[in-house]
Amino acid sequence: MTYKGASLLVLFWGIVSLISGAIAYYFMGSFAKSIAIQGLLIGFLGFSIGHFLNRGRKQAFILAVAGGVVFVFLLGHLTSAAFNQEQNLLFTDAFAPQPQNISLLVTSAMFTCTVLTLLLLVIFARSIYMSFRKDV
Repeated sequence: MTYKGASLLVLFWGIVSLISGAIAYYFMGSFAKSIAIQGLLIGFLGFSIGHFLNRGRKQAFILAVAGGVVFVFLLGHLTSAAFNQEQNLLFTDAFAPQPQNISLLVTSAMFTCTVLTLLLLVIFARSIYMSFRKDV
């Protein structure tokens, strides 16, 4: 994979996170502020890092990997908090009202996308790093 492919991967990561944050805010309103803020932050970083990766900047690749590591921990915390808040997840009650809380669904989707992006960046790190132009 070249750095151009990595830039598209990081851009896709940003787009998925933006859409996930918007979906959470649409369904949950102001209760989804933490999810929406992280979606906006990942989206902004995905667009800007993807742009600089497309321009051939080595620092953008390092920043993409570092951002992926940071957001894996942050989204992992949000996903585990959403999992612990869901009362009827394991033993469902047929007569209980179904909640409109989709935070577990959205945070787990963002977490999965972040882990896959980080995994692909780390697996292809050598080929991405070797594809940068050599400045003489």
